[in-house]
Amino acid sequence: MDLKLLEQITQAFGPSGYEQEVRDLIYQEVKSYADEIQVNPLGTLVAYRAAKQGQGQPQRLMLAAHMDEIGLMVTHVEEKGFLRFTSVGGVRPLNRIGGRARFQDGTVGVVYVERREDTRSTPELRHLYLDVGAESRETCPFKVGDIASFFGPLVKQGSRLISKAMDDRIGCYILI
Repeated sequence: MDLKLLEQITQAFGPSGYEQEVRDLIYQEVKSYADEIQVNPLGTLVAYRAAKQGQGQPQRLMLAAHMDEIGLMVTHVEEKGFLRFTSVGGVRPLNRIGGRARFQDGTVGVVYVERREDTRSTPELRHLYLDVGAESRETCPFKVGDIASFFGPLVKQGSRLISKAMDDRIGCYILI
């Protein structure tokens, strides 16, 4: 297993709609094996390889994996520079508290939960905010609509690998 390649693929920035970095990585890895590579208007990378001639009609086979990952989109910049956000994909609020998110420019923020009256219930996404170290709305480098992915290194723990975006970047890795 090429852990360096898997790390590159899992650590690449690629929330839904922003998969360019992942696509470019995969393209570079498969270009010498493919007979033809296309990227459609939606950003899907399709690599073709012709069947080898043998006996009978060659069979067609399609292998697929998705390049995107869950993330967040800024919906509001608070007066003190904190960012409110919505999910890009299936984000579970409880799993994100204390986690980190990374913007495309490399800036990392931490997800916190606001003080709530009822701490027995699971917080909703609207109770979370992202602290990127800004002191005010004016000094915050991000605006409504900016996208971030979650941040977490590739870690080998015994016989297991742990990383953000593993749930189909491993599929991309296998297809390479």
